[in-house]
Formats: sequence, C-alpha cells, structure tokens
Amino acid sequence: MSVEEFIDYVIDEYVAVHPGENDDIGHFWKEAMGLFSEAMLKMPVSKKNASRILYALSKDVMHQRALDWRRAKKLRDIYECRVCAEAIAQMVERGAITCAREDIFGINDLMTDEELQTAVKKMI
Repeated sequence: MSVEEFIDYVIDEYVAVHPGENDDIGHFWKEAMGLFSEAMLKMPVSKKNASRILYALSKDVMHQRALDWRRAKKLRDIYECRVCAEAIAQMVERGAITCAREDIFGINDLMTDEELQTAVKKMI
C-alpha cells in the first residue's frame, strides 16, 4: 500500500466505523496529504509515516489528548525524525504500532498491508 492509498484507507475505515462523525475528515485529508510530496505519496508506508498519518487522525478527527511518554522514552531512534517524534510516541503509547525491539522503533521499516490495517483498527 502506498502512502496515498493508506490515507484513503484510513478515511474509508473511519467513516465506516463512525458514520455521521465526519466533520473533520476534510481537514485531516488536507493535513495528511500536505505532509508528503507527490513522490512520497507513491512510496510504501514506513512506520514513521504511518505514525504521522494516524497521529493526525487522532488529534484532528478523534480529538484525543496526547498521552505521557512511558514506553516511547526508551526508544533510541525516536529523534532520528524530530518532526515525527511526537507522532511515533503517541502511536507506541496507544499500542497502534509496535516497536522493532524494546528500545528501537524502526522508523524507516516498511509496514505490510496487514500491519497497516491492524494499526488502523486499533486506532478507530
């Protein structure tokens, strides 16, 4: 699944599970699409990009408050992408995306379609 396909998948799944609660979906779509260049939208989804997309959903559509960093504090690679750190931490804390190891998130690891679908199900 490409980044663009994942964004569309997230929207479709959210709308299916939460009919009538879609007022902020347009804003989410604009924000999520704006995170990536045209070339990046066609690329496979890495764990850091899945985190950024799902974090945007959690704050812009679901209006979830940020959780304190507990498990995420131990991740040695979390700051390899400074703009992704909060998104990664929130997805780890919510249990949506699993770490490669106890102390490594694996920010550039590619996610399978099944892993992406599981992450979405955990979030919505």
